[in-house]
Amino acid sequence: IADLGGDADVEIDLYGGVKGEITAGLGYDVGVLSYQYPSNKLSPSANTTELYGALTYGPATLKYSHAVTDTFANPDSKNSFYLDLSASFDLGGGLIFVPHIGYQKIKGPFETVASYTDVALTLSKNFGGLVVSGAIVGTDADKNFYASPVNGKELGKAGVVVGLKYNF
Repeated sequence: IADLGGDADVEIDLYGGVKGEITAGLGYDVGVLSYQYPSNKLSPSANTTELYGALTYGPATLKYSHAVTDTFANPDSKNSFYLDLSASFDLGGGLIFVPHIGYQKIKGPFETVASYTDVALTLSKNFGGLVVSGAIVGTDADKNFYASPVNGKELGKAGVVVGLKYNF
């Protein structure tokens, strides 16, 4: 990937927004997300900025993110979008179950091969601020388009993600 200019050592995510409640039980969240890759030399740049808006009712959240720049180095992909539907269910005992489905629409010349749907099922447990999670993730992403240029490895295949975070 380094030969292609995609050798950023770090991804920096900058975000800001406002959350509130429209009426009892109906929440909103609006803001800006910016994904920055300081050393990437891709053209167009992998740096991506999105405006987003979300509504939450009960356990369900519907979120729309709209790219105001080209999207993750895809040429002419400004105005791409991501639509995300998820829910959060408290199973008791600190266990939370989160099903998710999302749709990424990449505008531009690669629209038919770059757009995809993704799904995830996540289970997490809170141990006094330390949260352990496991997720099964999958996508229908085009296997040829989303393959590593270095070793051909499929980057969009199904997998398991294990997480650990601390809330303070």
